Amino acid sequence: MPDWITLIKPRPSPGEHIITLRREIHVAIDIGFDRLPRRPPAGCSGIKIPATSSVKNYADTSRKTLLEISIRLFGATTGRRYETICPSCEKREGKKKGAPAIIDFHAEREILELKDGKVRVEFSFCCYPKDHRIGDNEFL
Repeated sequence: MPDWITLIKPRPSPGEHIITLRREIHVAIDIGFDRLPRRPPAGCSGIKIPATSSVKNYADTSRKTLLEISIRLFGATTGRRYETICPSCEKREGKKKGAPAIIDFHAEREILELKDGKVRVEFSFCCYPKDHRIGDNEFL
């Protein structure tokens, strides 16, 4: 992931609820190209997401200028980086098409086109931090 994009766990506003991490919950991030600290390359038309089991079609990206996105997860207590899913989740996720990954992106194609100056990236977590049994209950 580029060093200028950081995701943080927001605190709920008064009257709001904390969202409990569940495998079926999709997280959506709207990335506004005009709000990025660095200007995307000229002619950039979207974002290329990793091909995970929930990405339906693989597109030809050879003639497009795209940004690429990756998400890194760290344990909130240990600070350890999580890169793979635990063995039990790998067994469950292995039944799906594609290689199991700790982050599963959700899209029709691996290219997310720029619309109204922004791109929406949706993903879910395939594994809970507590599944790894190393002392974390939350991702960072």
